[in-house]
Amino acid sequence: MTDKLVLVRERKLDELIPGKKKGDRLEASGVALIDDSTAAVIFDNLNVVARVDLSLEPNENNCLHPAPSLADGFEDIAIDHEGKRVFCMIESMEDSDGKYRGFLSEYDQDFRFQRCARLSTTFETPNKGFEGLAFLRRGGDEYIFAMCEGNLCTAATSGGGRIQAFKRTTEGNWDWSHQLEIPLTAEFEDYAGISYRDGWLAVVSQASARVWIAEIDQQARLLVDGSQAVYRFPKKSYGNVEGIAWLSDDTLVCVSDKKKSRQAAKCAKKDQSIHIFRIPGS
Repeated sequence: MTDKLVLVRERKLDELIPGKKKGDRLEASGVALIDDSTAAVIFDNLNVVARVDLSLEPNENNCLHPAPSLADGFEDIAIDHEGKRVFCMIESMEDSDGKYRGFLSEYDQDFRFQRCARLSTTFETPNKGFEGLAFLRRGGDEYIFAMCEGNLCTAATSGGGRIQAFKRTTEGNWDWSHQLEIPLTAEFEDYAGISYRDGWLAVVSQASARVWIAEIDQQARLLVDGSQAVYRFPKKSYGNVEGIAWLSDDTLVCVSDKKKSRQAAKCAKKDQSIHIFRIPGS
């Protein structure tokens, strides 16, 4: 039996963001940490970034920042704290050659638009592109992990997940570097969000309602044997979790999208929310 994550606290996003009310669409799709007490949340239906205090109580510093982009909404967010930059993932758009590719929007720490970069990976359709994003530095170089939504970077629901690593060039573009594989043992139907912290990955599947964690050997660019684990959410009503971020070595921040019409009514209790979970046994 898969262990359950332990709920620490949670709150509906419309209760935390000034100017929002019950019924407003806040389709959260990604989350990253601004600092240890503040999260940045993005949405797949809005070109904004929400600043949310992690006490999950109304706070005068909670706000919405406009985030101009080539597309409507984002799928994930990552922050380069050293470089004071914010990156938001555009899942997939038709490029000038007719192929579908993901694009990376870049902002400064005040969420002012800087540039948008093309990522070379191509996709079969516009709605099965990059769903997860993480940023890391290694040996003075900058990398992003761009995670495909579908298995094998296709629309398949099995076969294993794929994370494409891109390295920053001196011109500010992103060149493909290598690929990491999420193993079949994760048994995920899709891959919705990713976070990286001190050598550890956390990946959430919306369709499977599970979280997978593993340690990476950055030198070998492989997963560390024996480090992998899968956890389920405390209740079946957590059917829309799309974003994930490490808060500490044993704590995760997650955000949820809007309930789909085909889902059970109980899923509405947890949708469009921010949640904090503890990993059991840590």
